[in-house]
Amino acid sequence: MNNRTYQETVKFIYSANLSMILIFIGIALRLIRYIQNPSLWFDTAGYAIDIIPRSFSDLINPSPLGGGTFPYGFTLLSKISTVIFGNSEYALRLFPLICSIVALFLFYKIACYFLNSLAVNFAVGLFAISDSLIIRSTEFKPYICDAMFAVLIYYVIIYIQSKTLTVSRIIILGLVGAFVLWFSHPAVFVLAGVGISSIISCYAKKEWSNLRKLSLVFSLWGLSFIVLYFSYIRPLMSLDNMGNSYIFWAKKDGFMPLIPKSLSDIQWYIDVIPRIFRDPAGMTLPGIASFAFIIGCISLRSRDRNKFIFLLMPTIVTLFGSSLHKYPFAEITIVFLIPFFFIFVAEGINYIWEKTSYPHPIIGIFLVGLLFIHPLMWTAYHSIKPSSREEIKPVLNYIKKNWHEGDIIYIYYMSEYAFEYYSKYHPGNLHFHESQYILGRAPRDWYATYRKDRFTGFWNNDKPFSQPYTTIFQEYVQDLNKQKGKKRVWFLFSSIVVKNGINEESFFIYYLESIGTQLDFFGKSGVASVYLYDLSDYGDKRNLVR
Repeated sequence: MNNRTYQETVKFIYSANLSMILIFIGIALRLIRYIQNPSLWFDTAGYAIDIIPRSFSDLINPSPLGGGTFPYGFTLLSKISTVIFGNSEYALRLFPLICSIVALFLFYKIACYFLNSLAVNFAVGLFAISDSLIIRSTEFKPYICDAMFAVLIYYVIIYIQSKTLTVSRIIILGLVGAFVLWFSHPAVFVLAGVGISSIISCYAKKEWSNLRKLSLVFSLWGLSFIVLYFSYIRPLMSLDNMGNSYIFWAKKDGFMPLIPKSLSDIQWYIDVIPRIFRDPAGMTLPGIASFAFIIGCISLRSRDRNKFIFLLMPTIVTLFGSSLHKYPFAEITIVFLIPFFFIFVAEGINYIWEKTSYPHPIIGIFLVGLLFIHPLMWTAYHSIKPSSREEIKPVLNYIKKNWHEGDIIYIYYMSEYAFEYYSKYHPGNLHFHESQYILGRAPRDWYATYRKDRFTGFWNNDKPFSQPYTTIFQEYVQDLNKQKGKKRVWFLFSSIVVKNGINEESFFIYYLESIGTQLDFFGKSGVASVYLYDLSDYGDKRNLVR
């Protein structure tokens, strides 16, 4: 490489053109994922069958299924999308896709505020090719939208801070914050964070006039949150399944111990940063990313303390909410913080790059390679071979193609949401009449949490929701015994639950082998599968509980 080519290469690496290329690569990767159109699975199918049949006026109310906790704005726009474009996965995933694309451009803008040109390219690269964010960009869930609204808040505030704080700009800032709260639950932490950092900045600079003006903005935000809380959030929090949600996140160490009282509490603080980069950031070398993050925090604080506080404050507020056990700080619930973490990582990479570029340039190059090589590999791999939790569409297609008159489908309870969506609402040719399938028995707490609309059809309310594992498995056996005498029964499985170390699909098949003969199988066990059994000659082959 001659000197001129080298200089042009360096100039390009530092230029905004590279960021634009990375953004359009990110858009292409998200569109590829959208076109791949993987099947809806338990969670997403459950939200689909909740939103599609309900009226617009009913969406403000808690889900009759008992499990809906999406932001009202997200639910409303998803409903509008299905009304305009139909009930396909494409319509349901359209708003997350749009948010993910808009987020790329907004993220670039706020990265330019915090970072120099090279660090901006590092940050945009991380954000654009993150396999985790790409997967969530077309998932029928609001988490990528949370990230977009988080960077939108920062973009608007950064823009207004660069201008004189006029009445019209105060109104714009107030309305944007008030609006975003209805579309993103964790936006309250972002708004609280930027609000606190703005107060600190005004107080430090003695900008009392701006502080008075900002108090009007905060009042608009507060008023919007109060209305949202009493009209939408409070009814959601009153649902019985909110207790189950708390238990779920508590088991995942989702709540920060406010005051460490044990070694496990101290370990929580040690693990929290690597855990963020492992999931939801999806980085395969979380230790390296954590190191760059810490260096980035130190570098940005020494370079511009106000910007450091401004960028970090939403994370601090979220951690405080977690310590009060009001919001889990783990996995998908903190996707909205990933843009801020990537900016800190990019600052850290840039700092190391600049400090080592002349004596030891290989160090910076090696660090960049470590942080980018695995995301690039996974993104490229999933562009060719789509990542999916479970592919139930091919399984249902297989049943359709091999269907005989008189066949019946037994639906494992965790498959119920996906089956109902594809059988009842999906525009494809996967529909089955109600006389052609049976809903399998589920544990009492499942009906109480996810299918309140069907609870009374299976149980009396005078019994406790919780059941011993042995009782649950006995009820499965009793339910399977009802299928004896039938010639062809398709047993559909997806979203398999493991109870007390026992895989429920394996248990079902083990028992079915004792009362019938397997005729066919399709799919992948533990993911999405179907077994065809002849139960017409059911002489007991094993001495099992009935």
